[in-house]
Amino acid sequence: MIDMSTWKELTVDVVDDLQLDPHNVRLELSDNVTEGDIVQDLFSNEGVLTLVDGISKVGYLTHEIPIVIRRNKVLVVVEGNRRVAALKTIQNPYLAPVFQSQISRIAATIPNRDSLRKIQVKLAPNEDDASRLVGAIHTGSQRRAWSPNRQAAFFQAQLDAGKSPLDLIEQYPTVEVKKFILRSRFLQVFRSATYGDLELKSYIASRKFPVSVLERLYPNNDFLRILGLTVDQDYNITTTLPEDVFSGLVEKIVGDIKSKYIDTRKLNKTTSPKYQEYLAELRNLLNEDEEEPTGGGQSGNSPAASSNRSPGGAGMASTPGSGASSTGGSTGGSGAGTGPPGGTGASGVGGNKGSAGDKPSVKSKRPINLDTSDISVPATFPASVSLILAELSRINITIYPNATMDLLRTFLEKSIKAYADNVGVDIRTQQNVNGFVYLSHCLKWLEDYLPTVGHRPLAQVVRKLASGKVSGYYSASTDALNAINHNHKVHAEAEDVRNCWSTMHELMKVVLAP
Repeated sequence: MIDMSTWKELTVDVVDDLQLDPHNVRLELSDNVTEGDIVQDLFSNEGVLTLVDGISKVGYLTHEIPIVIRRNKVLVVVEGNRRVAALKTIQNPYLAPVFQSQISRIAATIPNRDSLRKIQVKLAPNEDDASRLVGAIHTGSQRRAWSPNRQAAFFQAQLDAGKSPLDLIEQYPTVEVKKFILRSRFLQVFRSATYGDLELKSYIASRKFPVSVLERLYPNNDFLRILGLTVDQDYNITTTLPEDVFSGLVEKIVGDIKSKYIDTRKLNKTTSPKYQEYLAELRNLLNEDEEEPTGGGQSGNSPAASSNRSPGGAGMASTPGSGASSTGGSTGGSGAGTGPPGGTGASGVGGNKGSAGDKPSVKSKRPINLDTSDISVPATFPASVSLILAELSRINITIYPNATMDLLRTFLEKSIKAYADNVGVDIRTQQNVNGFVYLSHCLKWLEDYLPTVGHRPLAQVVRKLASGKVSGYYSASTDALNAINHNHKVHAEAEDVRNCWSTMHELMKVVLAP
């Protein structure tokens, strides 16, 4: 039990006496950062400018008092860093250079800034009590909690400081410590994988990564078996898969989360068809050869067909306490991992197909979906454009390259037509078309129109798409798109899709801008 009635209350100068906490789990900075870096991070990522504005209009409210700890004779703020950062910058706006002009304008409206320089703080008697208070506030139910990533980071910081999971479970009896530790451990495992796509590596390391989606997967024994994961009694996680195989699966999962191919709604129930289809897709990927399939076929292995196969041909056994079981023959032996305390199961993968030296493999780490995460369709556009974009973000381009190219052509033409409608232009009139408006008409109009609205460089992209010359990426041309759509002797491959989308990407961001 925390008894704050015995903690000393001090009157301090926010500028001279207080230091912001470099260990604050809100931050994603190293321990040796300057206070200026901390202030900048809080303003950039934690909305402190809004707090400055609120203080200027309402005043500094004292119903919540900052908590400090004495470290090396310095008073460090362990709770209330946002408030103290706001007060510091009101006194000295140059502490946040990027926001300096805005802070200065707001601070100029405060009649007596000096009155905000001295505040009351509570002095925690030691680091342990301070940590317990911060944990109780931000991971319990008494106040709006931190995001799932921040909650996990708090307990990871405690583990990094030398505490064991058992210590934390005993210290925070009202908090779901086991859940937070598992969340932190799985984030660590997924972040430490090797990524071919550096954008995905940055994405999972960022605060924007929706760990709640990953959290729908890792408590499931079948998911853990596919990735060969085992969680021991101390919540350490290991995999039996080769590093490149495991990283390939992780990169697919993170990519699917980024593209919203999977989310908490689709993974709502482990027994739902969508959930089971996704597990089957991972199994199928695990069993595929490294070489990408070409042409329009599916190379014989569909996710549905692989749903009853275990990864690498290994048999699977149920994890104790999980209530889950799997079937499947094994040619090289089988094994089951140990689930962590608290009922979250995990399993390892047993034998592999063929000889003991054989290793399961995944195909190349090239992205298997188009990255459409930075594109959205305006509400003023027809629903068909939104539906096509949603399909494009989910389709596996290595399995369905022809279908993807056909859909890209449709997406390009319909988007330009919707864009023209949105800006009040009739392409038929502009291009002197008597009959139907085709993709070639759309591109010619767009090439002429873009320079008039400040997008002259993109007119060259349109010209490239409209070209039929076999130079550069021929696949990123109307001639190639038409050939794939109409010519029975022409087919597409995954690289054609990537080239075409790479050419179209920036153009579509402008065409689909609200």
